[in-house]
Amino acid sequence: MLDVSNLKKITEKNKTILIRFDLNVPLNSIDDYISDRIIRIKKPILNLLNGNNKVIILSHLGRPKGKIRDELSLQQVVPQLERVLEKKINFLPDCIGKEIKDKINSLENGTIILLENCRFYKEEEENDHDFAKQLSELADLYINDAFACSHRAHASIDAISNFMPSYCGDLLEEEIINLQEVIHDPLGPALTIIGGSKISTKIAVLKNLSKKMDTIVIAGGMANNFLRYHGYNIQSSLNEENVDHLIEEIINFSAKNNCRLVLPVDVVTANKISDKADVKECDIDNIEEQNMILDVGKNTVELIKQEISKSKTVFWNGPLGVFETSPFDKGTVEIANFIGNLTENNKIRSFAGGGDTISALDLARVKDKFSYVSTGGGALLELIEGKKLPGLVALGIL
Repeated sequence: MLDVSNLKKITEKNKTILIRFDLNVPLNSIDDYISDRIIRIKKPILNLLNGNNKVIILSHLGRPKGKIRDELSLQQVVPQLERVLEKKINFLPDCIGKEIKDKINSLENGTIILLENCRFYKEEEENDHDFAKQLSELADLYINDAFACSHRAHASIDAISNFMPSYCGDLLEEEIINLQEVIHDPLGPALTIIGGSKISTKIAVLKNLSKKMDTIVIAGGMANNFLRYHGYNIQSSLNEENVDHLIEEIINFSAKNNCRLVLPVDVVTANKISDKADVKECDIDNIEEQNMILDVGKNTVELIKQEISKSKTVFWNGPLGVFETSPFDKGTVEIANFIGNLTENNKIRSFAGGGDTISALDLARVKDKFSYVSTGGGALLELIEGKKLPGLVALGIL
């Protein structure tokens, strides 16, 4: 259970503050594109600057695995940061060491500093205490504002809290308060849409959700396994081998908790993932040989809409189909718009999370209509599973 009463927020002024964000953002067309992750950090940074604090941003980019790789330098996100914050960013080419410390000390309060990718050091992912101590020597206080990284026992998330006063950031607090509403106390009737390809990675998520939700819509590649389990020929569709025992476990567990499982009744298929493919829409018992299920059909979309209309809380993790390729985005976009419009009209509270889900909401242009969109992918799912996230444990929240 998340202990919201233990949230320790910073009130100090005139300090040097090291704040951990997740700036692991897309790098394509970076000069013309501003990531939502960067837009979100504007308010927390400005709040700290209003207290005449010196703000040091600590983050990672990609998976350099402890090696310096120019293509993963955080210097590349400086243009985005400066456009959003409308302030100069002082980029430093390392994240520890005397030269970096001296440079930080030479800068005035009210300035913003961006350190180089902390994952250029293998000690970061090893949760090395000496590396964490060197990070702590750069500032007076530490703030974790990187929910999406808080399931990692890394030095800048976990070990660092042993060496300096550590606080919960504004964005992290926002995540905790909103996810509390979904994970522990959803207003019923409550519904989840959950996708993804592998049941084996989401069985604990499904079991925990079935305790709190009245209905779970199984979507995406995951639904293919359920359809095959129920005797339907899914032809060449994506599926996971040797998971029948897991499906049976989920079905029995959901029944025990009076949680309904909803599966597709019709699907959109093709023999290849392409906008030029020969697309067929059919019932689930009539999929043509060598075709793949790539989206839900019209009847399934209407079925999902009916279930959503009965609900007060909706949580979405995982698109309904291969939304990245038209025309297999139709089901996902239509449901996204339906949820967004109901939310705007105060009919439901809607929550979403996960990288693919956020991309789908961006595609449908409805992300701002949802009650809350979480920045977390793996962290979100682990929290739903009931796991203790190292970053939250370090702050005394779990």
